[in-house]
Amino acid sequence: MKVLVPVNSSEAALMPIAHLEQAARNGSSVEVLVLNVQPRLNRHISRFTRKVDRDAFRVERSRAAMAAAIQRLSRAGVPHRALTATGSPAERIAAVAEAEEVDAILIGVGKHPWWVRWLKPSVAQGVIARTGTPVTVMEHGKENPFERYVVPVGIAGLAALLLAAD
Repeated sequence: MKVLVPVNSSEAALMPIAHLEQAARNGSSVEVLVLNVQPRLNRHISRFTRKVDRDAFRVERSRAAMAAAIQRLSRAGVPHRALTATGSPAERIAAVAEAEEVDAILIGVGKHPWWVRWLKPSVAQGVIARTGTPVTVMEHGKENPFERYVVPVGIAGLAALLLAAD
């Protein structure tokens, strides 16, 4: 089975790695493609930097983001390859999955309140919308109480002040 695991530098992104380590201990034959997608820099920033420097920066960040996943897969004896892409994460993950003809995509995500997901759409949902490959989303952690309660209350309080000022 060939599996694509997109990772970033978050702890939540490593959830699929734990699952694959367990599968390897149980004797399953799995080939893993570890993918890190680096965003494009704003064109105003890009005008003042050389392409070689931008590419080197992306490679450095990509290696750092994939280091923990690669180390754990190596230790578990799971065959793997590391890939880097540049662009929109959901689009690139779907494109790599199609190009590499993977059997499944495993994505680790953190828990966030509804308003954070509304402001910043989920990469996992974007991947699901763009590919026919089965996608498994593994959730990790707890919602941040600050994000869940304090920020919405603060925004509501600010709105009340603005309405009262009228």
